[in-house]
Order: sequence, then structure tokens, then C-alpha cells
Amino acid sequence: MPTRDTFQPGPLSEPSSPAEPFRRFRVLVVTNMWPSDEDPSYGSFVRDQMESLRPLGVNYAVLFINGRRSQLNYARSVWELRRMLHRGAYDLVHAHFGLSGCVARLQRSIPLVVTFHGDDVLGRPKRNGRITAVGRMFQLSSFWLARRAAAVIVPSAEMKAKLRLGSVEIIPCGVDLNLFQPMPQSKAREALGLSSAKKYVLFPYNPSEQRKRFDLVEKAVQQASESVSGLEILCVRGRPHTEMPLYMNAADALVMASLIEGSPVALKEAMACNLPVVTVNVGDAAELVRGAASCRVVERDARAIAAGITEVLRTGARAGGRDAVRNSSMENTARRILKVYARVLGRTGPESQANEPSLPDATRLQGTVPRAHVPPGHTEEGL
Repeated sequence: MPTRDTFQPGPLSEPSSPAEPFRRFRVLVVTNMWPSDEDPSYGSFVRDQMESLRPLGVNYAVLFINGRRSQLNYARSVWELRRMLHRGAYDLVHAHFGLSGCVARLQRSIPLVVTFHGDDVLGRPKRNGRITAVGRMFQLSSFWLARRAAAVIVPSAEMKAKLRLGSVEIIPCGVDLNLFQPMPQSKAREALGLSSAKKYVLFPYNPSEQRKRFDLVEKAVQQASESVSGLEILCVRGRPHTEMPLYMNAADALVMASLIEGSPVALKEAMACNLPVVTVNVGDAAELVRGAASCRVVERDARAIAAGITEVLRTGARAGGRDAVRNSSMENTARRILKVYARVLGRTGPESQANEPSLPDATRLQGTVPRAHVPPGHTEEGL
């Protein structure tokens, strides 16, 4: 039987419109990415996406598989999945990330929607670009899973091409334009206790993840500092998602040199704050920054990245980014996901469900779940 420290079921989330006489969709979310007390940023985009569906009538519960603590938890989670399905009246399962989807596919009582997010389809590369053995396993399992799901969602055209499946829906993760807004840089720096005399290059990722190429960013910033005085890397990870707008507004530029990405959420959040972006051509980054005056697409080379940093900092312009990502709003993404749910369930409109059975009581799904301890200086990379 699964242990209590393996999973985080719930909490149950009701639609935000109490006047609505029906719940259109009852969804069980199965994911290995969800915020916790120890890492409030991990999987925040999955949580935010599900929360954005609430106003549209989605009622959901969560099965969080703590794969970073132990990969055996994927096997143990099968029993918890069956227990939750037995206790709840769900319309469909929405799995996030390929390994979570493989667990969710072990049930066949209700339809499965899978969202792949990046290295589960593209593979997990080393710093030299070679895909690791674990990355190959991710790819093979995702290729198998995509052909056994009722619907598949990916954030980029590159990932759809990799899966070689015409029915795949391309729906990038949205950005919360209400949370991520421009604000005076001086106010943001004061709130964070940052120097007003320095220039900060934001790196909102785990430096130890080789595919994020922090080593390249570090080298580029070192070269750019020869032309720009007071230049530093502002490395931010593990902070609550609600704090990130402060860092976006406090910084002078965001730099991304990743080897693989789907549709980088941090890049869109930076642009929503009108933070200049210097990025390599990865995922849909080039398409996102097209037309944004304060953003640059450069080669994956330290000298080219350094030149991009120097150019945007000397220009000093903070404009165009927010306009470029308006169509990537959380609300637009939610509406597109809702259409996928409707297609899978054969629904064409909001039918009354006033007498439908309820999901399990929220208090029965909640509980205190111990999280894995991460010693100082140590990171739990991947799953």
C-alpha cells in the first residue's frame, strides 16, 4: 500500500462561480510537478494552469507523485490512483509529464489527457547536447503513451514533430498577466534589498541542471562585464511564484541559453514585465520575442550572448515585451484546454449537471505530507 509521505492528494477545487448550477468537468490531475513548502516554485505553472480553469467550471483534485524523492513512488502511486478513482466521480484524468501519464494510463475507466512539457519528449541532454540514457527512456515512454491517450497536449511545434502524431494539440503554458506586470525597478529592488548601482542579469533556473547551460551564461556575463560595469548574475530558484514579478522587475535582463525547452514560461513572464530578454533559439523562444524591441535572439555562444546582453543594457529600453505575449495569457490557454476536455468527452456545450454525484469531500483528501529534505548546497535534479 502507498505510504502517506509518497503522495499529496487534493485539495479539491470547486469552480469559482458559486452561481453556476453545474460542474462542467470533474478532473483528476496526476502530476510529478506541484509546489511544496520546500520548493514553492516547482510545478507552479501546472498549479496555475489548473487554477485558471476553475472560473470555466473545472472541479479538480490532485495526485502529486513525489518522483524527486524516489522513482519507486511512480509504482506505488498506482494504488493511490485506483483509490482516488474509486472514491471520486471524475470525468477524465489530466496527467502532466510523461512518467505521470504512464501511471495514469494504467487505469482505463475514464479518458486520459496528457500534457508533455519538454524533456519527456525532447530527451534530457548533458552539457554537450547528448541525450542521457534516462532521457532516452523518457522519449520512448512518451512515444508509447501519446498513442494511448484520448488527447495529447504539447507546448511547441518541435515537440509535436518529435511525437509524429498529427492529432497532438499545441497549447503553450500561459502567463498570468495580472500577476506579472511592469513596476518601477527602484521599487522592486528596494523590496528585495538589491543595490540600485548594479546591473542584474536574471537566471531563474537551477544552475546545476546541465541542460540550462548556466556555465555558458556565467561565461557570457563575465565577458559582458568588460563593457558593462557592476554586472552580476541574479540567480533565483525555489522562491514562491508570487515573488517572481519582483525579480523580473528588479533585473535588467533575463538570459536563457538552454539546450532544450518547450515553451519557456519564465521567458513569457519576463516579457510580461517588459524585462529585456536575451535568448538562444530554443523551443518557441524565437517566435515569442519576435517583434519585441527590447529582446534579442542570439547564437548559443558565450561571445554572442555577451554581445546581446551588452546591447540591451546599453539601450536601456523596457518596451514591447508585454504586447508580444498578450495572446499567451492564462485565460486564453485555459479556454483552449477546456475545448480539449469537451472534445474528449463529446460535449458541445454546458449541459446541466445539477444532480451529478459529488467528488470526495475535500477534507478527506487533504493531509500533512512530509517532503523530502534537501541539504544545503544539494539539489534534487529531475525526477
